[in-house]
Amino acid sequence: MKWLERLLGRGREPTPAPSRGDPVRVLEAQRVIDDIAALVAADGGWIELVAVEGGWVHVRLHGACAHCGSSELTLRQALEPRLRATLTWFEGLRAV
Repeated sequence: MKWLERLLGRGREPTPAPSRGDPVRVLEAQRVIDDIAALVAADGGWIELVAVEGGWVHVRLHGACAHCGSSELTLRQALEPRLRATLTWFEGLRAV
């Protein structure tokens, strides 16, 4: 299925820069993002953790999710509730 992967843009994930912020909080936030990675990948996208600044988690959407009309729904109804339930320090989520 290499042709289908090329068509969907998979396999072209950039090597993300290391996430900024407190290393412990970055690791905790990344674990939550990894929990929903399969859900997002099923639609041809992925979520990059850009930074954790204080209690704010900054993410960037890639692949099909970057321009999808449902991406805000994914962030607000799938990722944000999991971050809030898992991380005691979580204040909010921002897409950059």
